[in-house]
Amino acid sequence: MRNSISYSIWAMPTGDARDQLKLSIKLLKEIYDGAFFEPHVTLLSSFLGEEKILIEKTKKISKNISPFMITLNGFSYSKEFFESLFLKVQLDQHLRLVRKACCEEFRIIEHNYFPHLSLIYGDFSVAKKKKMMSRIGVFPKYFFVNKIFLVHNDEIQLRWKIIKEFPLK
Repeated sequence: MRNSISYSIWAMPTGDARDQLKLSIKLLKEIYDGAFFEPHVTLLSSFLGEEKILIEKTKKISKNISPFMITLNGFSYSKEFFESLFLKVQLDQHLRLVRKACCEEFRIIEHNYFPHLSLIYGDFSVAKKKKMMSRIGVFPKYFFVNKIFLVHNDEIQLRWKIIKEFPLK
């Protein structure tokens, strides 16, 4: 079950990949009146707890995982508000291990992990989503992750606040 006010752990692109993806998100936000959010792939979401404890748990995870690559595999869309239009993410061995480390530390059992990098949130027609894809054009094929981020989610107000970043070992 999704908690509208909760926390999540994100992997975020850096450098040119971040700039390019951020520009695409900003463009779609301006044209289609969407929310602005930093480009990210959610590693774990919708959990609650005392922030101080969540920081310690996220720090522990960061000390046990190595930097890794995230591979992006083209556009897709769904009927889900938070998966409206996105880039597919390859669920490779390293991403599986990172996801497993997050689930184990937070004692969350979730079998339906669908890694993706959202470009816009909202309820749009398929035709509109296809038009959005044509506006974006090229996108990075991968990005390097050397930090994870603990994020506070307010999905009612469509606001996300990075609480703390954690360098990977």
